[in-house]
Amino acid sequence: MKTPPTPHCPDHQRRLRAVVKRLVIELGHLEHSLADGLQDANIRAAATGLDTAIDCLNEHLANCRDRAAHRAA
Repeated sequence: MKTPPTPHCPDHQRRLRAVVKRLVIELGHLEHSLADGLQDANIRAAATGLDTAIDCLNEHLANCRDRAAHRAA
């Protein structure tokens, strides 16, 4: 059985960065729809949720970088 990646694993961080990029693109599509006049509470909630997810993942990645820098010092 394959062991799951640890938070400091470069492959894990690379995959998370790819996820963030995809989420940013999808958030852009939702925001564009909202800006074009689509007034749907579910779309607005989805955009808010994606924005929160992006913030959380970016914070996690920043913490990983900080821990890696601390270990290297």
